[in-house]
Amino acid sequence: MGYPIGRRICGEPSVFFRPRDSRKAMRPGCGAPAPAQGRIVPLLLLCAAAILLAPFALGQSASPSYVDNCQPCTVPVGGTAGVYSFTFALKSGPEGRIVEAIDVAKDSKLLQHLHVTGMEPLDEGDQFFFGGVDLNFDGLADLMLMVRKGAANAYAMYWLFDAKTGTFIELGTYPMFQVDATTHRLSTYERGGAAGLIHESKEYAFEDGKLVLMRDEKQSATGQSGVFRKVVRERKGVTMEMVENKTVHGPAADR
Repeated sequence: MGYPIGRRICGEPSVFFRPRDSRKAMRPGCGAPAPAQGRIVPLLLLCAAAILLAPFALGQSASPSYVDNCQPCTVPVGGTAGVYSFTFALKSGPEGRIVEAIDVAKDSKLLQHLHVTGMEPLDEGDQFFFGGVDLNFDGLADLMLMVRKGAANAYAMYWLFDAKTGTFIELGTYPMFQVDATTHRLSTYERGGAAGLIHESKEYAFEDGKLVLMRDEKQSATGQSGVFRKVVRERKGVTMEMVENKTVHGPAADR
C-alpha cells in the first residue's frame, strides 16, 4: 500500500536521524517540535542517494541487472543518443519462458525488432539478466541479454550501438564478457571438468570496429590421468601464434 504524494508520514523516528535528546524523537509536524540538534548528515546522504537512485526505481539502468519481464525497461545510452526503451516479446511453454525478441523504441517510436536466438527457458518467476554495457569503449551503452546459464558458465547475446544510425547491431553470442576499461579488452572464461583444470579463456579487442581475438588459452585433458595440455596463442599481426605449449600436472597425476 502506498501513501498519497505529499502526505507527511508520522510514526517512529527514522533510523537515519537520531536526535541527541531521545525525548524529542518525533518528527517535525507530527505533534512535536523539530529537534534543535540532530545528526543531519545521514539525512543529507539519504536524500542524495534517493536522487541518484531515482532512475533505477523507474526501471532505468545503465548496467545489466536482473529484471522480471521488461514491459518496458529503459537504458540511457549516453552522449546525445538519449534513453532507449526495450520491451521483451516473451514465449511461455512447459519448460518455462524465453525472450523471443526485443522491441527497441525511442520517444515512443518503434525502431527495431531484435531477434533472440539460442535462449534456454527460465522457470516461471526467474528473472532475466539484461541491460546496457559499453563493449567497444566509445562511451555509449551497447546491449546484452543472458541466454544460457549453467553451474559454472553463462552465455549472453550482445548487440553494439551504432551511433550513426541510432540502432543496435547484433554482435553474437559469447561467454559472458568481462570488460576491462584499462586495457580496452573483453575477456571470457569457460570452466570445464577436473575441478577447473580443464578450461578455456579468450581475450578480444575492437580493431576498426570489428571484434578481434587477441589471445586464447586452452587447457585440455590428455590420455594420462591427471595430466593436461596447456596451449596459449597470441595475435601477431594478422595471425595467431603459439607462445606456450606445456604439460600441466593435476594433484592426482602419477609422476
